[in-house]
Amino acid sequence: MKKILGSAFLAAILSATSLQAAITSKEALNIASKNFPGSSVKDIEIDVKNGETFYKIESFKNGVKQEIKIDAVNGQIVKVENKNKEHILPIEAVDFSKFALSIDEAVAKALALEAGWSLDGAELDNKNGVWIYEIELERGISEKKVIINAQTGEIIGNYTK
Repeated sequence: MKKILGSAFLAAILSATSLQAAITSKEALNIASKNFPGSSVKDIEIDVKNGETFYKIESFKNGVKQEIKIDAVNGQIVKVENKNKEHILPIEAVDFSKFALSIDEAVAKALALEAGWSLDGAELDNKNGVWIYEIELERGISEKKVIINAQTGEIIGNYTK
């Protein structure tokens, strides 16, 4: 049974942990899709730099890769980078409908493990055919990495550096 965090709970967790995001990852994906029709998403990340939060979406169309950076507060596209090289290996689109958690929900789950941590970044990755979220947290000079199986929602790693 999939356990999905309610949007009100998610908003409370995110606001309490200094993640400044007014739009969700789903909304960011919709913005990318609307502005770049026909593209397929390969990757999504949350990046926090100097207190500002961004979604970074990597998509492709006809073998050409695009990197789209979206402001998580206002939903504006702040950067688009096209990689005009043809890829040698086939690129697989991500089927988010098979995931138990969105990247936002995975971040909220990681932040809920222990108080006092703030988000440094999060990304989706495929390790040996398993989709995982790698979430990096920080508290002072300490760093923590939480790894969550995107398809089951299970925490499979929790490491403090």
